[in-house]
Amino acid sequence: MGTIAHQVHDNFKSFVGSDIGAISKAVSSFVQSSGVAAKSIGIVHVNSAGKLLFSLGYRDDEPGYPVALKSASLGHIDTVHAGGLDALDKALAAAADGIAGIICHELVVTSSGDFIAVFLTHTG
Repeated sequence: MGTIAHQVHDNFKSFVGSDIGAISKAVSSFVQSSGVAAKSIGIVHVNSAGKLLFSLGYRDDEPGYPVALKSASLGHIDTVHAGGLDALDKALAAAADGIAGIICHELVVTSSGDFIAVFLTHTG
């Protein structure tokens, strides 16, 4: 297992799209063509535009590797009341259970209040 220094990064590339599938293709293409090492993701659902604003954190001083985004609907989880955060943790763990090579994750909350987990995965 690597050290934390391998995860530290200060380069970013932003993408915008209406769904995770299209953004995943753009991210995978960028990582492959640029030869960068993906390290983190950030996602914001821009309700007014109906779009996802996505940012990829990466390093360009180490060898790249293939990545993809995988998403899983977690449904509506009431995180405000008692037990809500535990329910979110359990839903995340269940979603991650079937996904190999997870590097990091992000949550998206839709305009209807449903949670979607997005995982950055190593596919090589």
